[in-house]
Amino acid sequence: MDFKPKFTAQVPRPAKGERVYAIGDVHGRHDLLVQLLNKVIGHYPTLKPTPSRITLLFLGDIIDRGPESRRCLALVKHLVEKAQAKLLMGNHEDMLLASLEGDGLAQEAWIRNGGLATLQSYGIDPPQSSEDAFDFAARLQERIPEDHVRFLRTLGVSYSSGSYFFAHAGVRPGVRIARQDERDLFSIRDDFTNSEKWHGQVVVHGHSIVETVDVRHNRIAIDTAAYATGRLSCLCLQDAHVSVLTT
Repeated sequence: MDFKPKFTAQVPRPAKGERVYAIGDVHGRHDLLVQLLNKVIGHYPTLKPTPSRITLLFLGDIIDRGPESRRCLALVKHLVEKAQAKLLMGNHEDMLLASLEGDGLAQEAWIRNGGLATLQSYGIDPPQSSEDAFDFAARLQERIPEDHVRFLRTLGVSYSSGSYFFAHAGVRPGVRIARQDERDLFSIRDDFTNSEKWHGQVVVHGHSIVETVDVRHNRIAIDTAAYATGRLSCLCLQDAHVSVLTT
């Protein structure tokens, strides 16, 4: 699906010679992730010119809600380490990391927001009434592989290419891109999505669900609720080209 967005300024472009495939919130849907990656592979030779650099970029929230968080994380970790893909921090990865540190409030929020599916994928029982936050954290540390945790702790919160800025959730309107608070980048919602302000770059984000990829003058939303709808979306950007691949 190709788009011709109506931007008020010069048509935005990623960095010269770069093609970006940005993938929205996977949320444990390994089946859809594999389907979408195959679509990316098939799409690559159909778009000309051939780029000098390809960036496969995951916008965060690889885990939770869907049934195969462990497999999703393992696959994305492999792509980052072996194929130079990139994964940005999502609020769900942040909740998991805070839960591992014994943060009781984070644990409660994580469980309420799809964390039980991740526990099940790692073979971990839910929190018990007989244990406190540190006891539960100790069980998480025992069962989640150390290399998965180390990988999550290395994640950045944003990526920039030419006229485009990528973050899991968005940016704080009125604050320069260079001065954004990291937590806003992976957790902001209504203050960002309700704003028509220009942010200095077109912000590509997930986090806030849309029925189909939503292209606006100041942002592009690509979280199509894969865990519930079966639609996992990928935004392809190269030069002035903007298109969408979806399952």
